Amino acid sequence: MSIVTSTCLRRRMELMPTPFELLADTARQLPQQTALEFLPNDLDGAPLKISYQQLLQDVQSVAAALKATGIREDESVAILLPFVPQAVSALIAASAVAVAFPVNLLLSAQAIRSQLTLARCRVVVTLGPHPALDVHARVMQAVESMDSAPIVVEVPVAGHVQGGVPWDGVIDSGSAFEPAGSPDRVGALVHTGGTTGHPKLARLSLRNMAVAALMASAGLGINSSERLLTGLPLFHVGGAIDALLAALAVGATVVFPTALGMRNPAVIQRIWEVIARHRITLLGVVPTSLAAIRESPLGVSDLSQFRAIMTGGSSLPEDLSLQMQARVGKPIYQLYGMTESSGIATAQLIDGQRAAHAAGTPVPGVEVSLGEPGADYCPGAKGEILIRGPNIFQGYLTAQGVIDDPQGGWFSSGDLGAVAANGELRIVGRSKDVIIRSGHNIDPQVIEDVAHQHLCVAQAAAVAMPDEYAGEVPVLFVVARTGMAVWPAELSSFVTQHIAEPPARPKHIFVLDELPLTPFGKVARFRLRQLAVEHRVKELLAEVFDAASVTCSDPMAKRVGIASEKRLTAAQRKDIERMLKRFDLQVED
Repeated sequence: MSIVTSTCLRRRMELMPTPFELLADTARQLPQQTALEFLPNDLDGAPLKISYQQLLQDVQSVAAALKATGIREDESVAILLPFVPQAVSALIAASAVAVAFPVNLLLSAQAIRSQLTLARCRVVVTLGPHPALDVHARVMQAVESMDSAPIVVEVPVAGHVQGGVPWDGVIDSGSAFEPAGSPDRVGALVHTGGTTGHPKLARLSLRNMAVAALMASAGLGINSSERLLTGLPLFHVGGAIDALLAALAVGATVVFPTALGMRNPAVIQRIWEVIARHRITLLGVVPTSLAAIRESPLGVSDLSQFRAIMTGGSSLPEDLSLQMQARVGKPIYQLYGMTESSGIATAQLIDGQRAAHAAGTPVPGVEVSLGEPGADYCPGAKGEILIRGPNIFQGYLTAQGVIDDPQGGWFSSGDLGAVAANGELRIVGRSKDVIIRSGHNIDPQVIEDVAHQHLCVAQAAAVAMPDEYAGEVPVLFVVARTGMAVWPAELSSFVTQHIAEPPARPKHIFVLDELPLTPFGKVARFRLRQLAVEHRVKELLAEVFDAASVTCSDPMAKRVGIASEKRLTAAQRKDIERMLKRFDLQVED
């Protein structure tokens, strides 16, 4: 039976309002239960197993060592680690004495430096040199260029360290420590937007993190017998809270599929073998990872103990969901949340029954309204999704200070939703992603859902392309399924037949080798908008100017760079500027 039941959930929220207290409570009840398992790189050796009692001891040792550095509770501990057990103890220990700051491993040195500076970083926990991950070099470059360099602690993931304090020296600390401050102080920072030079960090309190973990475990129905294989990034709330902390809160076992997680080709190829061998009950992955494992061979894998797949973080194409469920014979459950809600708002209960293609119902303790604050959540409700609860963040930390703090009120998600007849929330689009063609509001998901029905399409994303007459028109980017080819003309005919409303029919179809992704595994729609702008401008220039290259790196896709072997004359530049102005575009200086 799950530690978290409907009768004790609220009491646990009150008595264990921090991640450290959640772990300590589970360790008291299930000291010898395996908390973490780490699969070796070759996937063939025995996994490293860490009990709840050992994990608690590790967290206490790390917290004491961090405290000994003189760190203050408003300073941060940056964590740049892959899927290794030390990432877990560092996250919980850092939040217990200061501010935990899990950082995206893919960032440039410049971006890392900007974020560490904004977060007032005192300590960096990272990995030593690694043959497949060049994180160490970028971290050291970032740290060395800072005015006040933080202490660097290195985990020898590949067997050695270089230039930092060895992790073993931290773990060996025997000093005692006391958790710092109120549960309502900031316990974690999570990057959620902004450019390299202007990062924006969401501030999560200790209470936000702990209650969200309990909400997620209750809403999903995760219990202590669960063995969760997770490929959700630990530098994002989905991996750190919805998967990791939610599982630890109920005494489940979290399994890391090698240090590289779902970026390891061997894990993708052998995923079902891994699930069978390690008696996995739940698989937690983003939709893009689901698309990657769709073709992975099932072989003779015994999946009798495997219960389900849970996913979130971005839209799950219904066609992909149906194909996966038919192939594996296991249901897929979805949850919905965002960084600002500490990762959770709604979820589908994992009960063994095939779930509707939706995002579930509000989890215990969370209020959801559509359209306006306080509106009844009921079948037929539509509009922007608003959320209120003890999981809502404390605003964004920016170079200009803290902004957009809801202060316990309603948070406007920017997502558009509708409540189905069965009470489940359906995410129907993103307000800023809506394509407006001559006054017609077009939901990109309508186009994408149709494209995913085509036999040869593995992934699809629709965005707006500037248009002089209509303002903008929809265009479609697709990736072909393995071993198949997509012919734009044939796909265009297919989509046209299945989309009843003419304005929603894409004006152009682009076939890519892969869709650009954000570090969180979501489709990078801003990059697709940039590609659409480049295409449109190239079409325009071809009419008046030969051999020009066009690039768009503007995050808003409003400015383009134009280069040519022949220098643009002043008259040509003016002609181009006038031409682009008709499309609300500008030429970069």
